[in-house]
Amino acid sequence: MLAIRFALSDPAKAEERNALVDEHKAHLRSGHVSIVQSGPINDASGVYCGGVVVASVGSMDEMRQFSERDPFVMHGVYSSVSIYEWRPTISNRD
Repeated sequence: MLAIRFALSDPAKAEERNALVDEHKAHLRSGHVSIVQSGPINDASGVYCGGVVVASVGSMDEMRQFSERDPFVMHGVYSSVSIYEWRPTISNRD
């Protein structure tokens, strides 16, 4: 199944984010889940505001556990984290 993590950053935690960005990237590349795509998101004015991870997982619990071990989550860099199962219905391959 595919799961999406949608996380919004806490603007007050910019210093912590900068200090943890390498650990965060290492976690994403750890292989604990099979990431399909991942990257930062920007608000309407182009300012960084969070990140999205799309991963192929065996269960939603697997995605939740992966997210909980992310340094950005553990240290409160994200002000909110939402995880959803995703069932894509349209593809550019159709």
